[in-house]
Amino acid sequence: MRQIVGTTALVAFAVGSFASAGASTLQNSYSADSASLDLAAVVEPVAATGPDVEVTTETVENTLEHGSVEKSDPSELKGTKKVVTQGADGTELVSYNIKSVDGVEVDREESISVVVDQPTDEVVSVGTATAPSVPTTTNTGSTRAIGKALAEDIYGWSGEQWDCLNALWTRESGWRTSAHNSSSGAHGIPQALPGSKMASYGSDWATNPSTQIKWGLAYVKSRYGTPCGGWSAFQSKGWY
Repeated sequence: MRQIVGTTALVAFAVGSFASAGASTLQNSYSADSASLDLAAVVEPVAATGPDVEVTTETVENTLEHGSVEKSDPSELKGTKKVVTQGADGTELVSYNIKSVDGVEVDREESISVVVDQPTDEVVSVGTATAPSVPTTTNTGSTRAIGKALAEDIYGWSGEQWDCLNALWTRESGWRTSAHNSSSGAHGIPQALPGSKMASYGSDWATNPSTQIKWGLAYVKSRYGTPCGGWSAFQSKGWY
């Protein structure tokens, strides 16, 4: 019976000790967890970050500047320059891939370019005709005066262009309506070949200076553009 009691008391003591120890452990565990929770609430988590890299595309419009081309013009005297075709700039679109780090551009690479409008070159005519040295002639009268007036009235040819025309027909016929080349059949002031071509300007083509001059001016205009063009051809070939 004692032994049982004693055993019971021992068991009771053991149980009491275990319960006490369990309670102490539980209390210690709760205190540690509570401290961890309080620390987590106070200290914010910090995340590690790298540089902000961004790649974008940008398209810009560029101007393609036009060039200038010179073209020889035998119908104008040497030293004469005239713009015959106005130049025009072109445009192109160029796309770039742009790399930025933290908002700052660090690299730019062209990806594609497209020509929208081709540039048009300016064309400048440069005169090559030699200034005429008008031959001495005894014919300084009415036929020359008629020729000068008609050239300016019909085609606006004066100044240098008149000098070229005067030199040309002084060499060809001396401004004589009756000038005739028996070898070729050329006739009159402009030396039309044959002379009957001038009939389109009048039936009096063989003797009338106005009829001959009007035909001759039209011929020079259609064949050479200007009297200086005809004079340049005459200088190089001996005829026009």
